[in-house]
Amino acid sequence: MTPKPRRLQSLRKIRWDRIVLLATTVVLLAIAASLNTTIYGINLIVGLLLAAAHAGSLLLSYFRPFFGMPASLISVLLIALLLDPVSESARPFTVVGMLTQLLVVVACGLRARWYISALCWLGSIGAAVVGGSHFSMHLNPTETGNVVIFASIGFGVVVASSVVRQWQLIRTQLTVERNVSAAEAARRQLVEDRAGIARELHDVVAHGMSLVTVQATTARYRYPNLEKNVAAEFEEIAEHSRRAMTEMRHILGVLRAEGSDKETLPQPGAGDLRPLIESIRRAGIAVDISTPPVFDPGPVLGLTVYRIVQEALSNVVRHAPNSRAVVRISQDSRHVLVLVENRPAAVVSPESKGGHGLIGMRERAQAVGGTLEYGPSEDGGFRVEASLPLSPGRTPDGKQRKIS
Repeated sequence: MTPKPRRLQSLRKIRWDRIVLLATTVVLLAIAASLNTTIYGINLIVGLLLAAAHAGSLLLSYFRPFFGMPASLISVLLIALLLDPVSESARPFTVVGMLTQLLVVVACGLRARWYISALCWLGSIGAAVVGGSHFSMHLNPTETGNVVIFASIGFGVVVASSVVRQWQLIRTQLTVERNVSAAEAARRQLVEDRAGIARELHDVVAHGMSLVTVQATTARYRYPNLEKNVAAEFEEIAEHSRRAMTEMRHILGVLRAEGSDKETLPQPGAGDLRPLIESIRRAGIAVDISTPPVFDPGPVLGLTVYRIVQEALSNVVRHAPNSRAVVRISQDSRHVLVLVENRPAAVVSPESKGGHGLIGMRERAQAVGGTLEYGPSEDGGFRVEASLPLSPGRTPDGKQRKIS
């Protein structure tokens, strides 16, 4: 059942215009060769060569108008010169020659700019007059009528072919614009769908996080006999829940206010790394951190460093609980280097499927022009290493560099 559609597709790929052009060229060659040698009295070999050259110029004009046009003009000139002046047949344009030259004008008009077709038309008239008059520039009434007929028909052909070419160009341009508009509409619809999903996700997650926050906050009042360390644990849970809800509201606000560069809430930075490490330690991960004495890479780069460390340590909490992690942040004159590595854990979490955290870290690093690599370390742990370039106007000590 499949051969029929495939056959239709192969037929659609065939360039029928080229097949018709080739068949027309062969027919004109056969007719012109016989008429040149029998009716118009041209030598057999010369008449065959001129017929081949004139018919071939039609084929050449379709693919290379700048070469096909002069070839056709030379053929018209030579044919007009070699016609038998005693013959009463049509001259200086033969019947087949006039038809061939009109088709050359059409090919130039469809395949090149309008002035190429106009030059071909005017050049054909000039070549016929020069050749037919044997350079005397005087034609008899019959020859003049022959040239007038070609000039009249040729002018209409020039106009018609130029109009058709412009219509083809406009149609192609409209098709391109339509495709671009469709792609933009699809991209805009995708963005709107993602924003809608984000809003729905906010509504679903915010409800659950609100319950967690309320229960964790009121636990010490509902259970007065809680130990201090247990009560502190509930406070930590409530704090994390409130922070997650705050960041989610901020992301939702960005999605709802397109084109707005104003941030409604402060973003974490390099100064928030210590509280982050403390919260990870309370989750059961021993973290060893080292940073430069003065570390102020700026708000954008500071946020990137914070998010990379946060996501890397979150992966340690999920996949290697009760393990030990090392955070190393160093800085030279051009880059900030971030290294987060965990040692093998005695107990490995059965949660082996990761989300988009690693991809998100790499995208954050690339957004500021940096790189990020991750993978297993030599001792069996996991390693995340990022290299982030400093902004052009900031020095290693965090001060703004003067740019002259």
